[in-house]
Formats: sequence, structure tokens, C-alpha cells
Amino acid sequence: MTGTGLCHEALLYDSDTAYCDAVLPFLRDGLADGDALVAAVRTDHTALLRDALGADAAQVMFIDREEWYRRPAVTIAGWRGLLAQAQARGHGRARIVGEVVFGGVDRHRSWTRYESAVNALFADAPAWIVCPYDTRVLPDQVVADAHRTHPVVRDPDRRDSTGYRPPAALLPELPEDPPPVTGPPAADLVLRDVSELGAIRRTVRAVASGWPDDPLDDLLLVATEIAINGLRHGSGQRHLRLWRADDTIVCEVSDDGPGPPDPLVGYGPPPDDSLGGRGLWLVRQLCDAMAISTTAGRTHVRVAMTAT
Repeated sequence: MTGTGLCHEALLYDSDTAYCDAVLPFLRDGLADGDALVAAVRTDHTALLRDALGADAAQVMFIDREEWYRRPAVTIAGWRGLLAQAQARGHGRARIVGEVVFGGVDRHRSWTRYESAVNALFADAPAWIVCPYDTRVLPDQVVADAHRTHPVVRDPDRRDSTGYRPPAALLPELPEDPPPVTGPPAADLVLRDVSELGAIRRTVRAVASGWPDDPLDDLLLVATEIAINGLRHGSGQRHLRLWRADDTIVCEVSDDGPGPPDPLVGYGPPPDDSLGGRGLWLVRQLCDAMAISTTAGRTHVRVAMTAT
């Protein structure tokens, strides 16, 4: 690889041997080049790589992928921080092995969107990211989507992906699945003006009765931010609705507007000199799930949070 921009590559493998044959040279070449090395991988792969690298393993930052891949926006913020730290230490480039936790079916769409968004959010970053996909265990659709979200694919031959779709084209085709709700909402408010934020917070507190203070504070912030976003950027009649099922609360703000034109909205922070644009970014950091959808002329921003 040459150049200073991002290289985002999917490694499709079906054995530990195939995995090591690709990942170990990648890391060893990075050591020779003076690159920063990070591996957010499975526990068994951490053991494989440590054993094979020997003393050189100390030069690799190993991360528990189960902790790292919990929320896409949080993971993106984490990568931004690690890349900044690598540059501050004098590394000209970072090599990353990132094994996304696709988990159950309800996570597939979110993390496929993440894989696509990375191409835009880190387009100019001096980073080479290899994303291993275990074809023995991952669903066929997840593996097929790797061709659409990675400009380069290796299986084991390395080549440009003929199925690659830029994020601006792919993300609108892969909308997030809205967090599910059952029955009528526990609360339904018509939003008219930001002066009503006090009423919104009182309503949220009532629906979230019994929640611990810390998650309640996060829920209040999330509800307030999506309400302000709807009032400032939406149009027509705005509603805030809340549903509760056990310790999970779903909050939705809807309006008659077309929704945000940028499919990457909220995935990254706004520029430092921007006066706005942090609301949905904060929301994506805090909530367990978030979806923006436009149907029948109305836009819905729906989030889910659990009091854990």
C-alpha cells in the first residue's frame, strides 16, 4: 500500500491458517515500517497472534472486540482517538485489524452501515484497516455485504472489490431498522417550541420512573437533543412519543420534513469551528439503537435506551 489515505480491506477466511497467513505478514510489515499496530479481535485470535509474534506482540495494542464494537458511533470515536494518539507518538500510519462483532440479526444492518461509513469518515486518515470475516460462521448476507463496504477484498488473493459501493450510494439503501415498539405510546406530546423543553423533561422523567440517575440523565439528554433537532430542522407538526417495556424506553420525534440529507449524520463529530451539528452525534454516542426513517411524508428519529 502507498499513499496517506485510508485503505479499507475485507479479509474473507475459512481457517486459522488462512487468517494467520494474511494477518501476521500485515502486522510484521507494519513493525518494519514503523506503523502503529492495533488489533481489536476475538480472544482466540489474540492468543494466536501473541504466540506467533512472540516478543513483537508487545508492539501491538490488543483490544477486546466485545467491548470495542458495542455502538458504531462510539467505535468510530474510539478509532479517531487512537489514530490521533498514534500520530502524536510520531507514527506515520496505523495498521488496524478490526473484527466487527456482527452478533445477532438485529445488529447486522447497523454494523454493515458502520463498515460503509468508515470509508467516508476516515477517507483521509493515514490508516490501513483489515477487517477479517470468518466465512465459517458469519451469515452469507454479512459476507456478501463485505464486498459492498470494502474497496479491497482478500480471499486469499488481494484485489479491488467489484461490488464496492461508496457510502453516499449504499447507506440510503440500508436504513437502520427502527427499534421495535408494542402498543400505544406511554406519552405523546405535540412539540411547538424549544420553550417547552421543561415539559419534555418532566414527561420523560415520569415515563422513566424508577430508573437510576445516570441512565436517566442520558435519556433526558437524548430526548432533549432529538426534540431540539426536530424543532430546528423539521417542519409541520412535530410529535414526541415514548414507549416503555420493562427497563427499555423507546423515544421518537417525528415531523413533516424530508429528514437529514446527509446519510452520515451523527456518525462523526462536527468540525471544531462548527456552531452546531453535535446533537445527533451525542445521541448516537449514548443510545443503544437509533434509526432515522422517512415514510409517508414524515420523518421519524427513534432511539432506544435500557436502564443498565
